[in-house]
Amino acid sequence: MSLVCKSQTIVLHLTKYGDSGLIAHVLDNRLGRRGIYLRGIKKSKNSAVIAQFHNLAILEVVTAASTKSKLLYMREYHPLVQLHSIRTDISKSAIALFVSEVIYRTLREESGDEELFEWLKGMISALEALEGNSANFHLKFLVGFCKQMGFLPHDNYSEQTPLFDIISARYVSAGALRDSTYLFTEQDSLLLHRLLNADLDEAMQIPLNARARSGFCDQMLKYLSYWLDTPINIRSLAVLHTIFA
Repeated sequence: MSLVCKSQTIVLHLTKYGDSGLIAHVLDNRLGRRGIYLRGIKKSKNSAVIAQFHNLAILEVVTAASTKSKLLYMREYHPLVQLHSIRTDISKSAIALFVSEVIYRTLREESGDEELFEWLKGMISALEALEGNSANFHLKFLVGFCKQMGFLPHDNYSEQTPLFDIISARYVSAGALRDSTYLFTEQDSLLLHRLLNADLDEAMQIPLNARARSGFCDQMLKYLSYWLDTPINIRSLAVLHTIFA
């Protein structure tokens, strides 16, 4: 006996399963983060089938949940949004890989969050539509993702409080007694303030070099790790650093 469910999903990751199957790790708008078994898909001679499950693909799916297994089984699927530039542009593909991994490694398998799901759909569509330089997109994404997760930094930035403190999620004075390992640098603190107050177009125009982007990403992931109380190791970050070097 199985229970059939129609929902929307965002593809995060694919892994092998058996000789011919794949598991699509997805964020489902109704069920949260889940694994869906794609039976026999690797035997298909049409590579376009697997290509439908690229990072951040937004699909409408029909799945079946068996009482004998924790896995969902794919019955039907079709793309809700065509994401041509994310699939073909090397910079956007690298960003998609990073964003997918951040979601995959931070969200647990639990009930769906419709508000978070809709925000992610909006960000994916914005990345697809973005023209020109996209090098700062993942920085803006991390700041927005913290907000959606309930960890929005308090923006009390000023000349008197120029350093962002991870523990209190507030800006503090340079002379405050704080563990320096939990303080953003002045440069990263100012960048966080700018990103908190910029829309996406404005964020893309902030002039940054590869080192500045890399340092800020490291600090934001440390911030997420602290508030989620779990280490976050994003392997695809190295790919982004190489692409935007």
